[in-house]
Amino acid sequence: MKKQILFSLVAASLLIGCGSSAQNNSLDSTSGDSSLTTSQATTTPVDITVERGPVVGAYVIDNRGQRAYNVSGNNYRFKQTPSYPINVYGGYIDVDRDGVIGEKDTKLVLNLALHEHNQTNVTLLTTLAINEELKNELMTTYGLSHEDIYTLTPSDSLEVASISDEVYRYCIENNLSMESFDRVALQGLQGRIESRIESSKTLEGSVVDIVTNNEIELMEQLNVELDTTQVSQAQEIINNTALIPQDPSTIVEAMPVSVLTQTQKDDLLFMYQEEKVARDVYLKLYEKWGLKIFNNIAKAEETHMQGVKALLEKYEIVVPVASDTVGEFDLEELQSLYETLMQKGTLSLTDAIEVGVLVEETDIADLQKRIVDAPEDIKTVYNSLLEGSYNHLAAFNSQLNGTQQTNPRR
Repeated sequence: MKKQILFSLVAASLLIGCGSSAQNNSLDSTSGDSSLTTSQATTTPVDITVERGPVVGAYVIDNRGQRAYNVSGNNYRFKQTPSYPINVYGGYIDVDRDGVIGEKDTKLVLNLALHEHNQTNVTLLTTLAINEELKNELMTTYGLSHEDIYTLTPSDSLEVASISDEVYRYCIENNLSMESFDRVALQGLQGRIESRIESSKTLEGSVVDIVTNNEIELMEQLNVELDTTQVSQAQEIINNTALIPQDPSTIVEAMPVSVLTQTQKDDLLFMYQEEKVARDVYLKLYEKWGLKIFNNIAKAEETHMQGVKALLEKYEIVVPVASDTVGEFDLEELQSLYETLMQKGTLSLTDAIEVGVLVEETDIADLQKRIVDAPEDIKTVYNSLLEGSYNHLAAFNSQLNGTQQTNPRR
């Protein structure tokens, strides 16, 4: 491993003098799909609606790990056309639909998903429809069309709302995930669902008013409403999802636990310390040269470390003991890498910036290799790190071009 890394450093150093910086600068630094170049990426924004009741403050992520931000209410926006499936974790149900998370509302404890390409609503029904048997049951028993399943939300339809309410009730009362809900369970709920549909049709008011009152009553029966402390915590989480925070650690616990191979465990340990290499190098180069880009990106690398650390803790992998000491590493190859980078980075300011390019190129290559076949939570964190690394690479390349023009060495 050490030989491979050092070889890549030497090769990258040679390429920098031959124009690789210009080539790397063409990479799309904002893409959620970090394997795409600017010319390949589809940059059309796409809005997604998430509803059990309206769901706010959730983590909405596509198959590449691109994360949508909460535009308003239960509307989320991907900056680029998403790759399906889309998954939703966490967040809060605005049960009373008043636009504010309060004590009548509740946490969304069921993970939701949308596998149908080019659709934009994520609901309990789209989650059920991932299972073809459940999808067929919804269509034959309740007269829903394929289009209904993917375009109607509880706000639009008493049938959809009634199915959603009874499935939700069943999962909460039985501590069951959506992934574990099956056709037998859905068939067992038929009587309750049909009774709720008929009862709802006798009520006066708009569909939204009827659905809202039914949901408020359901949450009271289930005793899942928020208390005062949870309400105050909710607002901070919602504010964060609107800003698309760079820290992926906040979502890790909400995602399913996988059984990791030893290689995947080793990869997590490696990536944690490789992110630390980047942080430590940038901190030291900032001390040496006083260039703000090093300090700014060092802070981002600390966030990257926290994202991987959250995975280590989730899977009960011991965090390396040297993690708090700048310039010290448990892995010999990364200790050697750090020292090699520092030797070059202290030669001149241009060399220091070139080190930044080398670090990000190495980080990108290692992440791309390890993301293959990674579980969903690890893939999400690695994609977040990749997106950051592309941003950092673009920033260093821009800085390098400016430095070479004002202080040419070649």
